[in-house]
Amino acid sequence: MSHPDLLSRQNHNVSPSTLGLTLACILGSFPCQVLAGNVLGVPKVTGIEVIEVSGIQHRRPMAIVTPGEALITMEQLEEMQASSFAEVIDDMAGAHIDGGTRSGGERINIWGFGETEDLNVYVDNAPVGFEQYRYGSFFIDPDLLKQVEVIKGAHDVRSGNGGFGGAIYAVTKSASDFLKHDQSFGSRVKASYASNNETKGYTATSYATFSPELSALLHITGKEADDTELATGEAYAYSGFEQQNYLGKLDFEQGDHQLALSFTRYLDEGRKPWANRRGAMPTISDYNIKKYGSYEQALYATTSDNTYRENTWSANYRYSPSNPLIDTQVAISHSSNDRHWIRPDIAWEKMFVSVGSFGHESWLEYKRDFVDINNLSRFGNHELITGLQYRSLDRNSLVFNKSYQKKAEKNFGLYTPYYQPSGRQDTYAAYIQDRISLTDELTIKPSLRYDYIYSVGRENLASDYNDLAAGHDYSATDHSGWSPRFGLEYRLSTNHQLSFDYAYSLMAPVVDEIYAVQYAKASITATSPEVELERLHAYKLGLTSSFSDLFAAQDRLATQVTLFANHGENDIAQRRGENSDKSLPLQSNYTNLDGYKMHGVDIEAQYRVARFFSDLAASWQAGTHNGSLRDSQGDDEYLANIAPLDIKLRLGYYLTDELSLAWQGAWYDAQDKVPSEDLFNSELPSDNYFLQHATLAYEPQGSLSGLTLRLMLKNITNVQVTPFLSDGIPAAGRDVRLSAAYSF
Repeated sequence: MSHPDLLSRQNHNVSPSTLGLTLACILGSFPCQVLAGNVLGVPKVTGIEVIEVSGIQHRRPMAIVTPGEALITMEQLEEMQASSFAEVIDDMAGAHIDGGTRSGGERINIWGFGETEDLNVYVDNAPVGFEQYRYGSFFIDPDLLKQVEVIKGAHDVRSGNGGFGGAIYAVTKSASDFLKHDQSFGSRVKASYASNNETKGYTATSYATFSPELSALLHITGKEADDTELATGEAYAYSGFEQQNYLGKLDFEQGDHQLALSFTRYLDEGRKPWANRRGAMPTISDYNIKKYGSYEQALYATTSDNTYRENTWSANYRYSPSNPLIDTQVAISHSSNDRHWIRPDIAWEKMFVSVGSFGHESWLEYKRDFVDINNLSRFGNHELITGLQYRSLDRNSLVFNKSYQKKAEKNFGLYTPYYQPSGRQDTYAAYIQDRISLTDELTIKPSLRYDYIYSVGRENLASDYNDLAAGHDYSATDHSGWSPRFGLEYRLSTNHQLSFDYAYSLMAPVVDEIYAVQYAKASITATSPEVELERLHAYKLGLTSSFSDLFAAQDRLATQVTLFANHGENDIAQRRGENSDKSLPLQSNYTNLDGYKMHGVDIEAQYRVARFFSDLAASWQAGTHNGSLRDSQGDDEYLANIAPLDIKLRLGYYLTDELSLAWQGAWYDAQDKVPSEDLFNSELPSDNYFLQHATLAYEPQGSLSGLTLRLMLKNITNVQVTPFLSDGIPAAGRDVRLSAAYSF
């Protein structure tokens, strides 16, 4: 068998993001068609280049991509049977679920960055996300998706303001993902069940092609779940939910023109604690039992009827004539999401609610508009991308607090919480990136981006938080800056490729940080329009290797080691402790501190031989803040949200062409390096733990073709686990997940 060159390809006219998929095909060692990515700056349609590589085709293909990136396919999504989008991302090296025992409480942490603004997430090129105290951040039904691409770190020129932890591009399903070559119409139905919380799910998908140019897809998913069960057998109170999720998609292609229109809807409802994320139910005192009449009634009074909605519309157009200088894409989108919750009647009657507990009823809404226009030009040894971008985020926040309905200074109970202000932030950007093949072995990728960020707040209905004399200034402010990046790829040999990336990126303060206030008589009252940009030096060094005939004839091993380091400057934080000066008449609520340092390594390996496959993913991180959050002149302290060493090993075997079995072990080290505990940081140390999972898939052929049966066992040994990013909240116990799908 001839050994394929790690970087060999028939021609060099491959778009930048296509290279990672090219590597995946080559490392898989079988003939394949290179697919262009479905992300900004790259064509949305199938590429024309075909890579022919000699060798054996393994039953499970490899997917080693650019170091620091990950590609999750539709097959993997189906295999996971994930209950949330965060669970999908949790399967890869360097990424973890942050909180999330309850539906709606999950966030995503990548390389130590876990805030909503730390990640730029797109669904069909539409930016999405949600930010509220003790609530989750990104909600996408995995059943709607066919592919997820993750670019870890601040190394994506398209993602812009924020995104220090990375950019995630999720692509929804299309009719072409299901239609067979001789079909013009089809449907797929799926039923699923999860034993832990008695989740019952159903999915119905219809797809059709109306002409060679036009196809469409309609998809609906429904889920209903009871309370989650811990390994102890105890029910995790008020964690049940109901969901309805929808997808509509139109794809049109004629000549040099391609157009994709999509709509997604996510709806989650359930009775939960108002502090849903990392939210244990409160301890019920004897006083409250007497006040409300029983323990059950007192506990019920602390809950809320929670509804979260998200709607996303996107249009992606591409014009790609034969002219190598013109390959233009226009992405236009609008998304809206909102959370509404209301406490039960008994709480309205008997509960006093402080200002800091969101009142008796709460509304928070986000609206996002987004436009990206870019062009890819190929000339000589250059692949040049130029782009213009506009992103607008509008946020409206309101509560009604019956406890203050007689206080005029609180607008009789209807106001915007001082810590959750309303406002708008618009980002205008231009970017350019060149990919230059200097030699057959060496390629460089310089880029430059400019962001201008305009922010403006909205006055509060309550005079307590709308007092100019107290520094409550909601007027407009702006930030701007350049973000240079540089990448390098060097082929060391036919088996090894080295890559290096550097980015000097920026993040403007968000609406919360600029316009948060306190009441007029507090020690710190003012808004923070003078807060400066936070900056990040991001470094990434990766080595990708491929070996064949290593342990057995016609086997293949692909490995990847990614080292990363992030040095933050001017980090934005609440002013407290020694960072405040009570002698000053006015002080801003937020300020810039001295920065932080974090570093780590991801190690990934994939091995294939005959019907056997194995995947390894390991990650280690560490980080410290320069000075403490309470005292910038004090001793350095450990950063919050840093995951411990974790190692995930998957072993699998195809018993037949129709039946596969896999086992995964996931080990997490103890994490005792946490910041000093105070009111604003509740992260707790965690012990080490080991989880085991298993999957079984049956996809018969012949007369039963179109049927797929899947079994997933989560936490096989029913270990009681308190994850390191859960602040002491236990995770779910054993879960048996079943699904049956049929296409016809």
